[in-house]
Amino acid sequence: MILQFILQLLGFARQASDEDREWMEEVQSGKKASLQKLYERYKRILFGMIYKILNNREETEDLLQEIFVQAWRKSDQYEPQRGSVYSFLATMARNKAIDRTRSKAFKNRKKDDYVLNDDEYSFHLSTDNPNPEENLQLTERAVAVRKALASLHKKEREVLYISYFHGLSQSEIAEKIDIPLGTVKYRMRQGMIKLRDTLDQDTI
Repeated sequence: MILQFILQLLGFARQASDEDREWMEEVQSGKKASLQKLYERYKRILFGMIYKILNNREETEDLLQEIFVQAWRKSDQYEPQRGSVYSFLATMARNKAIDRTRSKAFKNRKKDDYVLNDDEYSFHLSTDNPNPEENLQLTERAVAVRKALASLHKKEREVLYISYFHGLSQSEIAEKIDIPLGTVKYRMRQGMIKLRDTLDQDTI
């Protein structure tokens, strides 16, 4: 699935860290302090993801809180063998954000054009994190992602971006940007192959 692939390409779902898994296990045991640790680690990343979809700061902040409430209530659904803690949280965040865009309020809002600007795929991470080591790790990951995305043809980058950040299916993308469905599938497949190859080279 494209969602899983892009989570992996972002560098956060390649391997669940021992610390994240430990915190999630503690959350499953009822320790709210460990949920707070996960919140502090991932709130900026998840905020950026949700904001890309909702394009509204107040609603993004509100939904971010909902995500961690849900993570607390449904922590038993996390299974380490199926992916990282970040993947678990990000999948939850993206699904809820897309669900919100399909609400009545969002349906009455004028939809933005799905035009990919040259800097749309840049991931701007906050630098106010008090943990310098974590900031360095996030910056390195963001640089790797930008490099990988920059290696794609713009048309390949466009369909991947629309699929992930706007939650459109391949057929919806074809209709939105007025190209054949087969072309959408081809561009996505080629883009994903190139991204994987580029990121694999960077990790050698």
